[in-house]
Amino acid sequence: MTEISKDLKKVIQTSWFTIENGLYVYAKVTNVHTPEKHLIVTRDSDEITVVTKTSNLADLGDYERNPDNWVLLNIKCGNPFYCEGFLAAIASAFASKGIDITLTSTYTNDYVMVQQKNIDKATSLLKNIGFRQKDVRA
Repeated sequence: MTEISKDLKKVIQTSWFTIENGLYVYAKVTNVHTPEKHLIVTRDSDEITVVTKTSNLADLGDYERNPDNWVLLNIKCGNPFYCEGFLAAIASAFASKGIDITLTSTYTNDYVMVQQKNIDKATSLLKNIGFRQKDVRA
């Protein structure tokens, strides 16, 4: 893992994460009729990808899915938009432990998706680098 700067450590110490409820899957689809039901819908020149809870799979119609179930870690940065190296530090920490992740950022959230089998390692790792864990709101 690369060394985390003093400034970045301060930001991480003011940041936290939650483990969101449910299990998620990545699916390739031809159409999305109810995008509001899904966490992420992306389109590019090759495909439409949907990240959704397993409970929403029936709403997708025909789909091809990644075989793994994923858990969503929602990371709240203590200084959003202005924290050089924040995502790199997270990705580097996971890579150094051999944990595969995907990262997606929205306006206010950084989402780390981790395979269900690695959730305990993932939460320990985030705590070890300085993040606090909060309970997800019901």
